[in-house]
Amino acid sequence: MEQVCKKIRQLREDKGWSVRGLAARAEISPSALSQIETGQNSPSIATLEKICVALQIPIVAIFDDGETAGLPLIMRVGDRRKFYSAGSHASLEPLAHGLPQKKMQPLLMVLEPGGECGEHPYASADGEEFAIVTRGTATFEQSGISTELQEGDAVYYDPRLPHNWHNHGAGATTLLVVVAQ
Repeated sequence: MEQVCKKIRQLREDKGWSVRGLAARAEISPSALSQIETGQNSPSIATLEKICVALQIPIVAIFDDGETAGLPLIMRVGDRRKFYSAGSHASLEPLAHGLPQKKMQPLLMVLEPGGECGEHPYASADGEEFAIVTRGTATFEQSGISTELQEGDAVYYDPRLPHNWHNHGAGATTLLVVVAQ
């Protein structure tokens, strides 16, 4: 989490933006952004995605240190960088890092019981998204329609339309999410 907070601040400062400037672009309050940057608050996955869209970077770039850029990438399970949002009861694990210019971003998303991506449906950047439930059950919400997905079910959707993920089950839900830009 600390690495993500520092990266957000670094990217904002690299662009010469104030906290207020990035907060306005991300449609969050300046105080919320300040708390995120200082590690006092854990953003929801939806808020993290809004910040990345405002910074004009893919969400996996927030986890990137650039050390593997250009090399073939094997991601060992022990090398994954996990982002956990306590408020959302959810975590994201990019399955590739060091590849900020690539068009495909594979992520493992785990929703604990009662977990969700954000308090409200959210829209992302241009592109396409695909997800498959690899464990448990999930509710996918988009355009006012909620769909229950079982293990093995998949959905391909337009991330520009407000959407959200929920776990209403008793056990953890794992999804493989691929974001293409």
